[in-house]
Amino acid sequence: MKIIIFFVCFIGVIFFSASFQDSCNSIVSNVVSIVFVFSGTVIATLVSYPVEKIRRVKDVLQKVYSTDVFDYAEKTRRTIQLAREYKRLGFKVLEEGARDIGNDYLKLGLQLIADNSSWDHIKATLEKEFIFDSLQNDCAERITRSMAKYAPAFGLAGTIIGLMRIFPQLSNPEHIGSSMSLALLTTLYGVLLSNLVFLPLANKLKDTSADDEIMYRFVLEALQCVRSKEYSIVIEQRLSALMPKHDLVKYKAEKPENMKLRIAESG
Repeated sequence: MKIIIFFVCFIGVIFFSASFQDSCNSIVSNVVSIVFVFSGTVIATLVSYPVEKIRRVKDVLQKVYSTDVFDYAEKTRRTIQLAREYKRLGFKVLEEGARDIGNDYLKLGLQLIADNSSWDHIKATLEKEFIFDSLQNDCAERITRSMAKYAPAFGLAGTIIGLMRIFPQLSNPEHIGSSMSLALLTTLYGVLLSNLVFLPLANKLKDTSADDEIMYRFVLEALQCVRSKEYSIVIEQRLSALMPKHDLVKYKAEKPENMKLRIAESG
């Protein structure tokens, strides 16, 4: 949704700048400026990175923006529930629970526990998946940050080309103003592409990577609690220690006053 907003804003600024021009030719020139900046940025990126890595950026961004925020409070309650049911009903509960857990790492971990895998095997498998996803995110972030650097550079290059076209018109001063404004538009579009599209995407990827580190430790602890069939109060204490502060506050606020007592009794 945020990507759509970015592009709507960008297109709005383009038409806003085009509205200050007097003729259709000026608007066409605006489009040419955009194409010059964008195509130059793409070409520079293709030279800098393999095509396969560039193609994966789309998949990474789609995954980042389509994934729901990890709800630590809900996952803690779900882990406590699964651990209780696992004690009473066995592996079948984990197979069913993995279908609607809503997190790929938890889903894979529960399936491995249901297959009676050793903890070392479970941890190694999840670590391999997490490292792969982290490398994908880091690569996508580097590419988008590179594009954020290339876009203003090509905007400036377009401006220089536009200024060079102005020199032959020095004997005709009435046309210099409009030509100068068009020349400077490429710099504007380069700055907009960089700061309205590429940098926000790179920052989103960086922020997601930091959140994923915390989430991954939480998932490992949750899976270890389920596999060890820990008591509910122990699970709550271990997982609460790994929650981000605002999620811990939310979890405590949502929990009824008598919850601790009931957990301790039914553990």
